[in-house]
Order: sequence, then C-alpha cells, then structure tokens
Amino acid sequence: IGALFVGLVTSTRYPLLAYLFLLIGLLGATFGSYMTNRYVREPRADQTLEDVLNGLDKRYRLYSYYLPSDHVIASHFGLTALVAKPQEGEITYDGGRWHHRAGWRKLLQLFGEPSLSKPDQELEREVGFVTEWISEVMPEQDIPVSGVIVFTSPRVTLKVTSLPVSAVTSADLADHMKRGFKGQPPLSTAVRKELGRILDEVVAASQPSA
Repeated sequence: IGALFVGLVTSTRYPLLAYLFLLIGLLGATFGSYMTNRYVREPRADQTLEDVLNGLDKRYRLYSYYLPSDHVIASHFGLTALVAKPQEGEITYDGGRWHHRAGWRKLLQLFGEPSLSKPDQELEREVGFVTEWISEVMPEQDIPVSGVIVFTSPRVTLKVTSLPVSAVTSADLADHMKRGFKGQPPLSTAVRKELGRILDEVVAASQPSA
C-alpha cells in the first residue's frame, strides 16, 4: 500500500518511477490479499472441508497442506485430491467452458481475490501430483487417485453439464465420498494400514521439533 501512495505522490515529477512504485504496490497488495484469502480469512478451506466431512466414519481422513495437493482425502478407496474454490454466485460449466456470475466481486480480482480460472484443468494437475507422489512412496501398490472440485462457499450455485471431472458444493462432498465410488473395489486392510502409516509419517515429519 505504501508503494501505491509513493507512486501517486511522485507521479507528476517522476512518471517512470511512479509507475514502478505503483506496480510494486499492486503486486504487494495482490499477494497479500491472496495469502489472506488462503490462510487467514475464516472459514478457511481446510476448516470448511473438515467440518463437512465430520459425519463420515474413521475410514475417511482429510490431510490439508501435508501432501503434494493442498487437500487430500484418504479413504478405503484410495486418495482423493480436492481443489477448493471459494467463489460465490452462480457458476456454470457448459460446452467445455466455465462461467462465473460474480457481480461486483469481479472487481476484487484486481486486488488478489481468487478468480475461477479453469478448475477442471487445475484438478487434473493436482491428481497428477498426488499420483506421482504415491507411486514413489508405495511403488509396489496401485493406489487409486481420484479428484473432486469443491466449491466451499454456502452462497454458490453450481450448474454443470457434461463436466469430465467431479464437481460438488461443500454441502454435497460427504455424500459424494460415500456414494461416488460404488462399484470400485476397496483397498485391502493391509494396504489401508500401510497407506495410513505412510500418511502418519508425513504428518509427523511436518511437525516442529520439540
């Protein structure tokens, strides 16, 4: 913000320097807003996801900010990468294109408010990251990796047509995890225990030393 102010003050006498300060200020404000939305503003994505998954049994466990993808659910069906999207308003997917009716909130994207972008492509990347990681740590096992786009705001309306990946609101995530894998064979008890052990080690390694 200070750089923005300096840029305005020097704009008449040193225009090039003013543009530099304005650019620095804008980048700083954008980054600060992004970090606030991601880690500070509540409810954060991890809090919302934890809350909506509370009703599931102990076979489901959420890991936020421990694995190659920010949010991953481990279950008896493998690993599920989640792409959490905080957008409000009406979101549609039709004909291979996303549309977001956000009204005045679109202006906030100039200052770091996250844009919708292409969450299906983002999800494909996240699934790829998790698949690569689990293949390295459990090369002898074929752990299924799936993915879901989750819109976390209670003020979102989701309308999708022929979307090649799964997308739900946070209110529907638990039901998707219970019903979305019907017909798929679950992991054996031994594999589940080994996967759980590895995930526990990842969490323990991330904790600060005493």
